[in-house]
Amino acid sequence: MTVKQKETQIAQRVTVVGAVWDGLLGILKIIVGYLSQSQALIADGIHSLSDLVTDLFVYIASTNARQAPDKNHPYGHLRFETLTTVILGVVLIVVATGIAFEAFNNDLQPTATWYGVGAVILTILVKEAIFHYTKRAGEQIGSRLLIANAWHSRSDALSSLAVLAGLIGVYFGYAWADKAASVVVALLIGKIAVEMIWENLAELVDTSPDPKLIEQIKSTADSLKDVMAPHDVRARSMAGKIFLDMHIHVPATASVSEGHYLSDLVEYTIRKAHPQVQDVMVHVDTNDHIQSDSYTNDHIGTRPPVLQMPARHQVLADLGFILRTHRDYLDLEQTQLHYINKTLHVHIVACASKAPSDNLNQLTRSIEMDLNNLPYGSDHKVFWRVN
Repeated sequence: MTVKQKETQIAQRVTVVGAVWDGLLGILKIIVGYLSQSQALIADGIHSLSDLVTDLFVYIASTNARQAPDKNHPYGHLRFETLTTVILGVVLIVVATGIAFEAFNNDLQPTATWYGVGAVILTILVKEAIFHYTKRAGEQIGSRLLIANAWHSRSDALSSLAVLAGLIGVYFGYAWADKAASVVVALLIGKIAVEMIWENLAELVDTSPDPKLIEQIKSTADSLKDVMAPHDVRARSMAGKIFLDMHIHVPATASVSEGHYLSDLVEYTIRKAHPQVQDVMVHVDTNDHIQSDSYTNDHIGTRPPVLQMPARHQVLADLGFILRTHRDYLDLEQTQLHYINKTLHVHIVACASKAPSDNLNQLTRSIEMDLNNLPYGSDHKVFWRVN
């Protein structure tokens, strides 16, 4: 079973457990609210039943969000979870508005009963337990949707506290306390809904994660040997997972394979130290050349100086012509090009076994003399391979 499959299984199990309790508590509170004529308790029961709808949203979104990336969704499906969280917030606002409306348009006179108080206390205990259970699971798999649903459960517990206060007020002769409690319930739910929508809309428009976390990630990369000055870090969130782009500096003399190794090392180290990071794209710069976003933007429409030097195919074509008299014992395909300090160094590989003479020093000087005819670069070198 893959990690995503395990995460999906956890999310589904937690959501089903919460849905079962939401249904049972909702029915119980509506019945008890009707018997005691408590508008606040009925409203709280309706709120619990409305949780079944949001639980269904959460179940579907959690299942779809952790599907593997495909052709149409190369970054995965995590945004389904973010979008569902926004929908969840909108549903909560509708519920809060309905509760407040009913509070001001219902003339029933509530009565405080022992079974009404008992139902409220039971709700507080159960919903608080569900909150901790769901929140812990959400933190375990890094799901903001599950964490949002956990706070949704806690909103039930908080609203039930308000209902309890209303019933106590009614018991002491303050009939208006029930309506006031309903309004408090509506305000609590509305506040949580607005925060939920705001946070996830920010994620949908690719708002950068917490700057402190970005600095911690940069410090993690900077702690590695031969990796210097991580910069131009760009990050976005998807359902609490972070997708990261960053530039690093490596020694200018590093080979392509070494640069790739160092970029893999940076990705591994960051993801191990920061589990919320889902993906890291590393751009390798040499320590003598900084390629930043501002540098690239300054040269839109024109080639920056480093790119005005010839590419490999052009260099090999020029070498084939300039070194045509040495072609029999040169392995031009193994030529190494080093773009360092805004110039180009060409390193030629020659085969000693194919050399026309045993005097390799003389042949080297002859090759280097011809290399001086290249219209670009400097400090070209010849290396002999002994088979």
